[in-house]
Amino acid sequence: MTLRNILLAGTALGAAAMLTGPAFAGSQNEINTMKQQIIDLQQRLDDLQISQGNEIKEIKEKQEAVQIDFKDGKPTFRTGDGLFTMSIRGRAHLDMGSYNISDSDSAKLNTLGASSTGLNSGANFRRGELGAEGTFLRDWGYKMNFQWGDSGNEKASTIKDLYLSYNGIKGISLMAGAIKTPMSLDDVTSSNDITFIERATASNLATSLGAGDGRISFGAKGNTDNIYASLFYTTETVGQANTSNEGSNIVGRTAYRFKPAAKTNVHLGLSGTYAMDPSANGGTAGSVRFRDRPELRVDPSRLIDTGSIAAKNAYVFGPELAANYGPVKVQGEYYTYKIDRIGTLPDPDFNSWYVQASWVLTGEEYKYSMEDAAYKGVKPASPFTFGGGTGAWEVAARYSQTDLNYKDHLTNANGGVAGGKQDIITVGLNWYPINNVRAMVEYLNVSVDRRATGGAAVQNINYDAVAARLQFAF
Repeated sequence: MTLRNILLAGTALGAAAMLTGPAFAGSQNEINTMKQQIIDLQQRLDDLQISQGNEIKEIKEKQEAVQIDFKDGKPTFRTGDGLFTMSIRGRAHLDMGSYNISDSDSAKLNTLGASSTGLNSGANFRRGELGAEGTFLRDWGYKMNFQWGDSGNEKASTIKDLYLSYNGIKGISLMAGAIKTPMSLDDVTSSNDITFIERATASNLATSLGAGDGRISFGAKGNTDNIYASLFYTTETVGQANTSNEGSNIVGRTAYRFKPAAKTNVHLGLSGTYAMDPSANGGTAGSVRFRDRPELRVDPSRLIDTGSIAAKNAYVFGPELAANYGPVKVQGEYYTYKIDRIGTLPDPDFNSWYVQASWVLTGEEYKYSMEDAAYKGVKPASPFTFGGGTGAWEVAARYSQTDLNYKDHLTNANGGVAGGKQDIITVGLNWYPINNVRAMVEYLNVSVDRRATGGAAVQNINYDAVAARLQFAF
């Protein structure tokens, strides 16, 4: 029996008792008044029930309703109860480049495996990406990211990220699927936020062994307010040709951030990969190959290249150092690459490093994210408008050096590796008119010294390049 019925029944019984009791001497007016009170009470109970029903309905509607926001131009959908979210993400990076190389140096390119027609100027979409990420049932996450573009026609569309994560443990994310596995400070920094058009060769070589985009991975990452750590088991890259050996790798990274003063972050980190039965960076099964383009991919030529080296295992490790004070930032990494050969030939090792500095002329402070242990992009304090704000302006410089030679005076058959030595000086200017758009222009001076196969004379190649990028991201 409902509360309303109980109250109505009790009131009616009381009225009946008064009407029929021997002591009842009320007038007809009193009876009419009591009847009216009963009617009023019933109406109030009806109104209360309707009100409660409407409130319950409104709560349910809010829980089921989908909320949409476009903060920074990024579409995000979420249910009213917060159990499900989805954010649409995308980016487009259009690169343009022009090479200035002498005829004599251009003629040497063919001996290094590059195009006999020289370095080709032009334009291409370095990246076109579209995807979604979000959560379901609060503790579960997902990310889907598909990528198109790159230099030349050597890379078709591919999966960059396609994974599930469990985030129900505070500060820890358990992940499985195709993941851009975290390795090196430069690499974990989003391509929307890196200071230069391309990451330094040291980082590209380090991630090629067992990390990078679209690695089939299982592992975890986590952080506190000042400590970050990640550890993953990885195999092949999505789209890699299937072989009897997909490779097995352990990829780890750790970092510590401290703030000695206001607007200051100091980053100390270490990254490493151990590859068991490796197949990396273009090498065949059971081999390792280190190679990279000279920090610009308008032309796809790789001027330093160890070739495939038969390997039982290989590893790479090195420190990460970075610091910022407000709008000024410095960053550097050093990596050692070691290969344990199959057979009796000596085990080669190589190294690569870079150091860079940047300054936001308009004063915006560099922000640091402990979740990724990396710096985020520059956000203009005064977005550009005609007759109004100027956006944010940033200048930067980088020096990188890579040595892929090992006993290069010896022939390959005797254990020599003539991968080449590369030095690159880069200076750049970046403009951030609004949060979603960036324009970049760079000058590169590239020097490569490398022997031809068989221990022939060292080829010395020098050239300059001017590059630009227009990017949009949401």
